[in-house]
Amino acid sequence: MSPESHRPLPLNRDRARMVMERHGIDGLVALRPHNVYYLSNTWPVFTDFGGEFPALATFPSDPSQPGFFVGTSGSAWDLLKGDREVPEYITFSGVENWQDYIDATPEQMRKEPVPYGTTLQHRFAVNPDNDLSPREARWNATQQGFQPNNAASIEWALVRALQQSGLAGGRIAVDDMRIAHLLSRIGYEAVTCVPGDNIFREIRLVKQAHEIDLIRRAQMASREAALAAARSLAPGMTYQEARANFTATAATHGAEIGFLLIGITQGMLPDEVVRAGRSYMIDCGAKYQHYMGDFARTVSIGDPTATLLRRHQAQQIGRAAALEHIRPGVMFSEVNAIGRAAMIKAGMPSEVIAACHLHSVGLQHDDQPTRDDVPYPIPQDFALQPGMCVTLDLPYIELGWGAGHNEDLLLITDSGFEFLNAPDDPMIVAG
Repeated sequence: MSPESHRPLPLNRDRARMVMERHGIDGLVALRPHNVYYLSNTWPVFTDFGGEFPALATFPSDPSQPGFFVGTSGSAWDLLKGDREVPEYITFSGVENWQDYIDATPEQMRKEPVPYGTTLQHRFAVNPDNDLSPREARWNATQQGFQPNNAASIEWALVRALQQSGLAGGRIAVDDMRIAHLLSRIGYEAVTCVPGDNIFREIRLVKQAHEIDLIRRAQMASREAALAAARSLAPGMTYQEARANFTATAATHGAEIGFLLIGITQGMLPDEVVRAGRSYMIDCGAKYQHYMGDFARTVSIGDPTATLLRRHQAQQIGRAAALEHIRPGVMFSEVNAIGRAAMIKAGMPSEVIAACHLHSVGLQHDDQPTRDDVPYPIPQDFALQPGMCVTLDLPYIELGWGAGHNEDLLLITDSGFEFLNAPDDPMIVAG
């Protein structure tokens, strides 16, 4: 049986309640798919269809109260197949009497609609002449169990979740303020919604052991796919051809592509195709069970130039200096300053340093909160803690010349850190 056969909930409940208490929050409601996954262990099927509101998930600060996954009735087939820990489930099926809400008054909007299935058939048919497989039998039992209690819409299903978890009258952190709009348009005013994306990020900042295992797998796939793509680069190759090589290798590790940059600024090839004599960065992240890796290397197409060798050496000196200071209690900003200063002292022109940036990685590429005291996405500064998964971004870019990069994923331990990938091959010679 694989580790994914019965995986625990990603949510760190104790840390969540500690963070929520500090912020005066009674509950969480997630709409963004990675946060729904974090609270429910379930990736909503309609996310991949591009749905705006595929599912929601809730979590109360009161440990005696349940959290919920709020999704379509069909999604229960996936949620309840017994391969993972999941919260309780509230389904919605659709509004049967939708005509009653055309140009509806506020009073009418406060009336809960009739859900599909009350008088209309709204479930999958079951063949009466053939025996069901064990899985089909479970599916049928699932839809029979939820069908009588479907809510009509995601709004009304959320109201049930809030009421059944003791959150009515509470202060709720939401990761998308459209959740507040969903509730306000049906006149539900029993909770106060506050912007909560940073609260989710702060909770996710320290990972549990099973999350770290998934991130390790994502990083292994990222590294192997990046090296395969980098070594395949040859003059005349397009980005799409290299991307295909990356994707194929990631897939052999059970992963899928998250992002792939090959080239210079934003990962673009300056000549539209790979050209001999150029230096590029390859920066990528494959996803494994929705957790991300983050890996980067320098690629020289042909023998490295003298300039590339000088800059690469300076980068490696800065990287080593930063790594020496990575341990619990050290601030992110301190590591960044040490790495940048060491690179410049070693001969790296300051203007080509695109970043010297320590950041968290997890369900998002940048997994840490931003500052709450300015209305812009300025990263908060944190002290390193055991259980954080971080990476040191060290790209250097100059239009008209080229680029380089070096990035490995690190797990912060009680005494320092460990690499989540083999840190060798900082420069790849291809072509």
